Amino acid sequence: MSTQDVQPLEPISLRDLWPNEASDFTPWLARHIDRLGAILNLSLEDVKPEVHLPGAGRVDLTAKQVETGARVVIENQLGESDDSHCLRLLGYAANAEASILIWVARFFHPYHLSILTWLNEADNIDVYAVRLRAYKVGGVRAADFETVIAPAQRTEAHRPTKGTFSTVCADFYRPIVKRLREEKLYPVGRGGFRGRYRSFQSGHTDAYYYTAINDDDGVTRVNLVLHGADHQKSYEALLQRKGELPEALQETLKWGQKEKHSSIYWDREGDAPIALDGPEEELDPARQWLGDKLIQFRDAFQPLLDQILRAENGSENSEGS
Repeated sequence: MSTQDVQPLEPISLRDLWPNEASDFTPWLARHIDRLGAILNLSLEDVKPEVHLPGAGRVDLTAKQVETGARVVIENQLGESDDSHCLRLLGYAANAEASILIWVARFFHPYHLSILTWLNEADNIDVYAVRLRAYKVGGVRAADFETVIAPAQRTEAHRPTKGTFSTVCADFYRPIVKRLREEKLYPVGRGGFRGRYRSFQSGHTDAYYYTAINDDDGVTRVNLVLHGADHQKSYEALLQRKGELPEALQETLKWGQKEKHSSIYWDREGDAPIALDGPEEELDPARQWLGDKLIQFRDAFQPLLDQILRAENGSENSEGS
């Protein structure tokens, strides 16, 4: 075929494909959620249109992230981004207990993109802006998605020179969280620990993995926390199976119980508290330690945790069930 025979893509109005946003586009997006997920590298399921969330109002679409069961809220529009949709998105961030927000629109104004970027930098929710485009090729019409904003992974050149304690901690944790996501260790969504602490999902509602930097005693730590009414029972069951853990862990771990939770932890000893506003080359060893140790924790404890908690509580204890 010669290049003269190739027909160019002709941009067309989104409303040529979907005349009505609520009755045409939202149902189409629900049926083709895999196309949106593929662009964002998210596996989405349990898609529900026009959902009312207490405290947050009506949502165009809700879904779940397959790997974690995290709630996903999707706001879509066929026009340009506007203050009304942006305000709704902020309401979802504050009240919907969602871990992932996705805003789909024809065009995003810089003002709204700056708000989405700020939400991502707050490091307690993942926000995506996705541009929707429509084309015509001969007699065939088609549409595609383009990611405009995604959860940021900032480089040294983009680190702020000043910031609150919260933003400094977020900068320290951001590379760790990225690495752990790649290892299928996902942070707990809105409501998880922030500042010097981060919590990561275990797949069970009564257990989570948890990291601390420069805690009240100046210690950097990785931790498995058991809570809920039966946390002491779960703790004793794990303690009885301590011999199944790798030998290096058996010799290093510390075990402790309190009234409301039990914990098994590993401290990074022999170092002064981390200077969180220091240069990257001084922060990276601590990041490496936290990432390495939390992965070791997960690999060692997850099989035992699955067996013990499922035996005690059945599927009711599993996240996303």
